[in-house]
Amino acid sequence: MGQKIQEWWLTLPRKQQVLGLVGVLGVLVIGGWLLLRQPAPAALPAAIPPATTSSSGQSHATGVQTQATATSQASSHDTRVFVDVQGAVRHPGLYQFTAEMRVADAIKAAGGLVDRADRQQINLATRLTDQQQLYLPLKGEKRPAAAASGNATVGSSATGSGAAASSGSSSATVVNLNTATVTDLQQLTGVGAKKAQKIVDYRTEHGSFQTVADLAQVPGFGEKTVANLQDQLTT
Repeated sequence: MGQKIQEWWLTLPRKQQVLGLVGVLGVLVIGGWLLLRQPAPAALPAAIPPATTSSSGQSHATGVQTQATATSQASSHDTRVFVDVQGAVRHPGLYQFTAEMRVADAIKAAGGLVDRADRQQINLATRLTDQQQLYLPLKGEKRPAAAASGNATVGSSATGSGAAASSGSSSATVVNLNTATVTDLQQLTGVGAKKAQKIVDYRTEHGSFQTVADLAQVPGFGEKTVANLQDQLTT
């Protein structure tokens, strides 16, 4: 094929050969010029990496959140109050409340009032306070001394609101069988927590003691024991 083109080229007149060469050169020049004039490709914008949260930032945020939670918990603990609920309730004992709670809440927590509770002496709206001993009386019981004044009600925050008082000028403690709490009764000679609870349980079930001698009706208290406690008791 190449040889045929060469033979054909040689048969052409000299003038046509020159024109042919000029034409070929012109095509090459124009082609090269067009290639040089093509615009350079536009540079692509640099890729922006997605924003990430560094581990140190996450740790700091977690630390702040943990500290805030701990502070919140500490604040909530500061509002706790512990109240010893005693007397005419179904489940006497120590209960935890918040500072804004009332006597009504304490009674509910302790299982409610027993049938013989003296509702007239109980102010359900009284606010609870920390370390309070709340005593709810039975019908026929005298109002505790701490609740005898105008706005004071059963459930004042004074510890031992139910019973202990000195007899005249004597330094011996005299306990009222009808208003004393389990703690108060343990001040008696030979009376521990179990015997004190028996007195409170008997009083809750049967009502007030009419005389000190009635203590002999409580299981665990014989006449001799009652006689030995005579000077330490009143009704």
